[in-house]
Amino acid sequence: MIIGILADTHDNRPAIREAINQFVSQDTGLVLHAGDITDTRSLGIFCDLPCEMIGVFGNCDRQQKQLRDEGRRCGTIQVESRFADLLVDGLRIGMVHGDDPGSVLALAEAAVFDVIISGHTHRPAIRKSGESILINPGEACGERYGKATIAILDTDTLEAEILTLTF
Repeated sequence: MIIGILADTHDNRPAIREAINQFVSQDTGLVLHAGDITDTRSLGIFCDLPCEMIGVFGNCDRQQKQLRDEGRRCGTIQVESRFADLLVDGLRIGMVHGDDPGSVLALAEAAVFDVIISGHTHRPAIRKSGESILINPGEACGERYGKATIAILDTDTLEAEILTLTF
């Protein structure tokens, strides 16, 4: 399965729409959002995805109850807490926003996750830590560093790639 990964959309609706287009073109079976969606109207755009989306709250997601409710209204979106522990295609995936600097390190040191996803830094990165693959898709909004990025992960090959959005 191809998993689409993004973070730090920060209410940039054109970027969200382009990310959705990229995920559709990659035939993703699941989308993971590592936080900082920011607004319920932005979350509602993800209802257009042809697959499920699971997200975590970031430090800029201040309307958590409203975001939870919007995800439930959509029916295919889960945004419930600041941490996700997922089992996808036999892979154990841990996801946090990453605004607590020790959280990503703690997940890596736990040595129980095949994949660890985080955001917050707005800098895309794919690297190994022990037996885990750490993926930060960068900033989908493209506002801090001027380059909007997302990531994809192939669960069969464990290959991950950073993709640039143009909108």
